[in-house]
Amino acid sequence: MNEGCIPTKALLRSAEIVHLVREKAHQFGVHGVDPEEIKFDLAAAMDRKDQVVQTIIDGIYRDLDRNKGISFIRGRAEFSSPVDILVDGEAISAEKTILAVGSKQVIPKIPGLDQAGYATNFEALQLRELPESMIIIGASYIGVEFAQMYSRFGTKVTMIGRALRVMPREEPELSDELGKILLKEGIDLHTSTEVMRAGKENGKRFVIAKKGEDEIRFEAEEILLAAGRDARVESLGLGEAGVEMDGPYLKVDENLRTTAQNIWSLGDANGGYMFTHRARYDGPISALNAVEDARRKVDYRVVPRAVFSEPALASVGLTEQEARKTGREIKVGMAFNKHSGRAKAMAETEGLVKIIADDETKEILGAHILGVHADILIHEVVAAMHGNGTLERLTKSIHIHPTLSEVIYDAARAAR
Repeated sequence: MNEGCIPTKALLRSAEIVHLVREKAHQFGVHGVDPEEIKFDLAAAMDRKDQVVQTIIDGIYRDLDRNKGISFIRGRAEFSSPVDILVDGEAISAEKTILAVGSKQVIPKIPGLDQAGYATNFEALQLRELPESMIIIGASYIGVEFAQMYSRFGTKVTMIGRALRVMPREEPELSDELGKILLKEGIDLHTSTEVMRAGKENGKRFVIAKKGEDEIRFEAEEILLAAGRDARVESLGLGEAGVEMDGPYLKVDENLRTTAQNIWSLGDANGGYMFTHRARYDGPISALNAVEDARRKVDYRVVPRAVFSEPALASVGLTEQEARKTGREIKVGMAFNKHSGRAKAMAETEGLVKIIADDETKEILGAHILGVHADILIHEVVAAMHGNGTLERLTKSIHIHPTLSEVIYDAARAAR
């Protein structure tokens, strides 16, 4: 389980509820509480988050205890050879090994950052008192989720990203609209902006950033880093094991085998899609290849991804630009939540669905959703894409009315 996956989602739910009560309750005829008097208790939200996480951890350990075929050892492991491992100094041997070491926060080399002091997403998930202000460096998954979350809690949030827009690898129409939504909610968003240095002065942390030819100074109580992740491989003794790196990640082939013939690796440490569900997909493949020499190959063509903002942004497959680079003739279909009866009833009309398909074969190449419950809705397209599925899987399926999924149907029809 990613160290911030469930904890973040638990706190995002708290942010969603406080926003709903404070900003939208009156729309639905709910009166009696002055929105200005709504108080958010960060410590209570953190307690709930901890309880949720602990129940999951307890369940994992119970499953390990029940499986008598597993010997669970806790400690720091280090290879001394491709088949020998030291765990807190105690030697064990393994004919074959699977690495599931995960990733860690990248700490950018910003002059003065250490002196200023900063938090990663891990520390931001432990705060007990709400900071008055926060600078977030990074505008992708972690940056967007934490910016909206803490902004809704009541912190004045400034988010700084080097790219042209938030979620820069996603479709421009969707990420641009998400950026506008964040701005509308009061987040001070600065894209195409690079942090040059940081420091601390008169009890306030600051960063100096460059936007075009201009230098801008930002001040805040806290600085949160959200600038990407690298493989967590420090002190693993990879050189002794014969495991090579590919940049900041472990080098693996399509069977998840590392450069050591008896060692496989799965999940974040391999780079690419850094999601828990991707690691869960890798797990059985690496195990079968290691234990049975099954030679199963990974296929990441249909790995969904989502940022759990509100509205959420979820995608699977190729973007329009990526699809055009394949040389295929493509067709793009779009549909908008503002035309959805269910979205209107929910007062959640922001966003759209974009589907990319091969113009000749009608094979679905990618789908992108910005809207309420996009992280759930994307799975209809994920299922349709397996086995090189075509648009017919979406357009010939009966969709309940009124539901949000009808927008997927409309986009698929538009792509025919």
